[in-house]
Amino acid sequence: MFSWVTEYPESIFAFSLSLACLVQAIWLKKDFFSPITVYVFSQSITLGISYLRLDAAMSDFKPKTWMIWILGMLSFCTGSFLVKLYARSKRIPCDIASPMPPRNYNWRVHTVFAFVAFALFAVGVFGVVQMAGNLLIFTDDPAKWMSKDIDYGYYALLVSSGPLSVLLFSLAAFEKFNEDRAVRVISKFMVLFTITLNLLAYPNRTSLFLSVGFLVILLNFLYRRVSAVFIGIMLVLALAAFVGISSLRAQYGGSDVQGKAMDVVMKLPYIYVANNYWNLDYAVNPPPDREIHPHTYGIDFFHGIFEYARIGGSFRQSFRWDDAFNERIQKVYGFNSVSYLWDVYKDFHMLGVFLLPLLCGMGLTLLYLKLCGPFSPRQVAFYAFFIYFIGWWFFMSVYKQGIYCVWGMFLFVATTVCTRKLPREVSPADASVSYKVNGELQAEQEVAGEG
Repeated sequence: MFSWVTEYPESIFAFSLSLACLVQAIWLKKDFFSPITVYVFSQSITLGISYLRLDAAMSDFKPKTWMIWILGMLSFCTGSFLVKLYARSKRIPCDIASPMPPRNYNWRVHTVFAFVAFALFAVGVFGVVQMAGNLLIFTDDPAKWMSKDIDYGYYALLVSSGPLSVLLFSLAAFEKFNEDRAVRVISKFMVLFTITLNLLAYPNRTSLFLSVGFLVILLNFLYRRVSAVFIGIMLVLALAAFVGISSLRAQYGGSDVQGKAMDVVMKLPYIYVANNYWNLDYAVNPPPDREIHPHTYGIDFFHGIFEYARIGGSFRQSFRWDDAFNERIQKVYGFNSVSYLWDVYKDFHMLGVFLLPLLCGMGLTLLYLKLCGPFSPRQVAFYAFFIYFIGWWFFMSVYKQGIYCVWGMFLFVATTVCTRKLPREVSPADASVSYKVNGELQAEQEVAGEG
């Protein structure tokens, strides 16, 4: 045991942080999906896995990389802590409330919006089938049709929108939050059907994890508190799904049993986690004779919002900035993803590494506190949406992906249209004032009549 500590001190430290997140969720009965817990757990467990150094490309962090990683975590936790401190000073509840059916929400219209999202996804499935001749899982060579050589055009964006449909249907699927039984039955069926169709049409890890992630988070807030044991089981299943889909895509380099030996099977998931950190270290510590990537002056920060207007792409081409595939910072060709910390660093340098996590920690905690009382579908939907991506920050900066910005806008429009304004309820104090004023008016009218 002591040899493990001396050989892997960084991994032991990181795993201790992630274990502390699970322990406080079990023994202290805290919510695992609180902002600080999700951020610390996801960043720590992935860094701990990376520092096992199963691949030579994962070298030790340089001091600057450690400074960026630690500053990002401290800033996020500080922002969250400050908001909670203020809430406690004002005696605002900080424990998640039980779900209650909202009185001013139209679940039938909500279902229509969910089916609109599903229809867009179905168009994407149709486009993929048109090119491949069948659902990809049933083609002779799924790996061929899932390679980067096949260009599905806008159909690729549409087929990847299945998780948005799952999020909307999942929101309406729980009895404690939705009293409309017919809508609940339809929604439960559509959740399972959409996930299944997505796997059959285009077996994609990101879409599967998004769909299941949204469902589990909403399960936590709308049905029953998800236990840490369940989280552990989900991680094991996620690993199995990752290996299975990677095998389907022929990423293990062969189809025979020997080509799928245990060391190879375990190494690919490791590399997919570790490459985010070795790319981060490689990017923020460029060789002295050249700059890997120029400073974007904060412009590229807004790429996701303007991606489909082709504004962000024009800036990237004009100034030779990397796109989402991070061509210039790949330490190992083909493993191109990187932590969100790199994107915010190249946009704003250390100031961004401090400010963005701080503001996100504050904003997510404010939204989380909204769930500590009677909450609306919009509040819980957006919290599930954002907290999943906070957990996914070790992999990429999702705010720079245009498709997720579109999802957010669609979710806002759907929940706004479905929310009805209720007539203002008269409080006892207002009622007494109204009674007094009406009485005075009636007395004045009587006096005027006698005169």
